[in-house]
Amino acid sequence: MATVRRDGKWTLEKDQEGVYAVCERGDLRARIITDDYEPQGILDDVTSNVMTETIEVRSFKDAEQEFQNYIEKAESSGFSLF
Repeated sequence: MATVRRDGKWTLEKDQEGVYAVCERGDLRARIITDDYEPQGILDDVTSNVMTETIEVRSFKDAEQEFQNYIEKAESSGFSLF
């Protein structure tokens, strides 16, 4: 994975084309999927993981905005682990 954005302990990392991981101190918290993502079938491991929140957006620009929204929501609700 390559880090494309960082905000304190939070990172937005590119998993594959159209799939970005929202991580807190390296731990996966959510995935953001853009229209660039091509599903790999019915048992797609990216979208079928029910333990990880999946956020769908249109573009990378929207993914960056959702990344910021996710951080604000997590930190204001006390969801952040540290």
